[in-house]
Amino acid sequence: MKFNLLLVFLFFVSCSLFRETVGYQKYPIPDGKKILLVPTVSSFYADQYLLEKEIIHQITEELERFGYYVIIRDEIHEFKKYPESNDHLGRLQSNLSPNDGKNDSRLSYWYGIAEGLDIPYVVFLRFPQTTKREGIMVRLTWTELKLRQSERFDWDWIPNSPLPFLQSKESL
Repeated sequence: MKFNLLLVFLFFVSCSLFRETVGYQKYPIPDGKKILLVPTVSSFYADQYLLEKEIIHQITEELERFGYYVIIRDEIHEFKKYPESNDHLGRLQSNLSPNDGKNDSRLSYWYGIAEGLDIPYVVFLRFPQTTKREGIMVRLTWTELKLRQSERFDWDWIPNSPLPFLQSKESL
């Protein structure tokens, strides 16, 4: 019992002495503006893989701070509903050619999924590899499906700096 009290006491002392090291932010709960985030990340074996994943997480957190409900590409399969059928051959054929023989682009594929889930914004995020630059370049394509309009933002990633595209999106 004394040990537990000592731990609680040490915790409170450490929090009061080092309170400037604890980060605190307050932002609203997402209010229904959904975004489908489709990131393209290097392979697991690439040197930049972990840094790119961290950048994606930071961009997602920043979008959530601005009130967007972010759905990442990997979570989409939870929403898909496949019809139950006993036709195993038909199911195999549909899995092998999900577009029914159409040659749609990846953009059209994700736009179709977003429209099916009533998501008004699709954001494509990639990290172009350049040999001239030292830092990491980020390319973000923001598409508003209702307007059928896309905007592209390119910038060099600087940790803990505001995202350059959010100033133009504050009015949405």
